[in-house]
Amino acid sequence: MDKKEQQLFAHYYNKFVERSFDEKDFYSFMMLVRDDAHGIDSVNGLADFIALREKSSGYVGEYLGDCKQVIANLGNGVKAKKIEDIFSFKEIRNGFNALFLKNGFEKLPAEIINDFILCTISLLQDVKLVSGNLNKEVGHLSFAVSSKEVFLMGNMKTLNKGRYIPVTFQVLSVKNSYEAITPQDKNDTPYLFNEELIEVVNIEGNLVITFPE
Repeated sequence: MDKKEQQLFAHYYNKFVERSFDEKDFYSFMMLVRDDAHGIDSVNGLADFIALREKSSGYVGEYLGDCKQVIANLGNGVKAKKIEDIFSFKEIRNGFNALFLKNGFEKLPAEIINDFILCTISLLQDVKLVSGNLNKEVGHLSFAVSSKEVFLMGNMKTLNKGRYIPVTFQVLSVKNSYEAITPQDKNDTPYLFNEELIEVVNIEGNLVITFPE
């Protein structure tokens, strides 16, 4: 990083420490550190995902390709493979803290890393899932929330016995320490926001999820 980039890095780091940031600040920080995070798979992967969206390649592209294949196989009698989160909380925490240490700053506590993941989930809403050389849209990502967790969910369809069946799968998740949500059933099935746009804002030092009316 040059001196100006270092100055910007320090600016955002201080906002993180003070918890005075929102998803727009986090977006700007991720664009700043995309190149500097090379070799830190979780941070670089999420930064590329946020920046490139459906054009993502590398690890993210491979991950989404695997997800599409798992969903396509559901209707073929193939034993279902579990789709794991693109990165675990531990991988993301360790990645960001490695980046901060590399640039001369202290590690951040788990609750701020939690905030980072919440902002990431919000920023990746409505990313199109595409397939093939023609970039045909086969699904999309959406924001979801239950009483215990916030999710980035993938939405696709699979052909089963001549009919297309909708399939929803988890891509990223984080503890819901932000909003009191009434479970919609005994399984605490997440509320899925496919059309409505969610934003994460900061109100008096706390991140708040702005749900549609």
